[in-house]
Amino acid sequence: MITIKKLLSLNEDTKLRKILRLLEEFSRNRNLDPLYLISLVEIIISSEDSVIHKETKDKAVLFLSSITKESDCDVWILQDFIFLLKNDLNISLGDWDFVDNENQLDVSKRSIFPISVVLDRIRSPFNVGSMFRTSDSFGVEKILLTTPCADVEHPRTLRSAAGCTKSVPYTTGSPVTILKEIRDKPVFALELGGDDISSFSFPRHGVMVVGSEELGVSGDLLSLAKSSLGVVSIPLFGTKGSLNVSTAFAIAMYNWVMAIKKNF
Repeated sequence: MITIKKLLSLNEDTKLRKILRLLEEFSRNRNLDPLYLISLVEIIISSEDSVIHKETKDKAVLFLSSITKESDCDVWILQDFIFLLKNDLNISLGDWDFVDNENQLDVSKRSIFPISVVLDRIRSPFNVGSMFRTSDSFGVEKILLTTPCADVEHPRTLRSAAGCTKSVPYTTGSPVTILKEIRDKPVFALELGGDDISSFSFPRHGVMVVGSEELGVSGDLLSLAKSSLGVVSIPLFGTKGSLNVSTAFAIAMYNWVMAIKKNF
């Protein structure tokens, strides 16, 4: 553990960033001596106003008042304080900074429905990871990814998936390979211009195809869906006319699973 004396000898930016990391570690493990923790926060409070803003310092004072001799504290104030400190230090946050600990996942607790999804050329690692997490939450039996697509093992995929790349089985293959695998199953596509999701007849089992961020569902997979169960769409009422693919996927998955639970 770096000493307070050593901290004070560092240049301002390095010192503050080191304190931030120590506070983040404390927020996870509560592993700092109360006096040491207090000293860290006091350094922040005494920093130049041009670097650490008044709102952050006010939150630091509140945090100090919540610290006990057992290093207990108000976790809400602590997280507010860390967030404001990051803003002052121009440290950006990604969604993966807030994910759950993947080591806590218990796959045996998953409810699994006889449903699969095809992620058709999804390019963004964040979207792929998010869709794995949604698939875990709504009991997807299997994910099929058509290539080229974002790597399931990409660090950003793993972060946004929060461990769910381990809980949901998946395969990756060419569009032709995936098409052959699902050809004899009930298939529908999530795409613009289809039937309203509120009146769509979701199947008890089958496959949903979700297309790429840029172009949507590819031709052969869309044709297969249209010849099977059709296309489902989410009505929109804003100026953009489309949703992020992982957001649209989550909405569709909720509706599909609720329809299964209600109707079958």
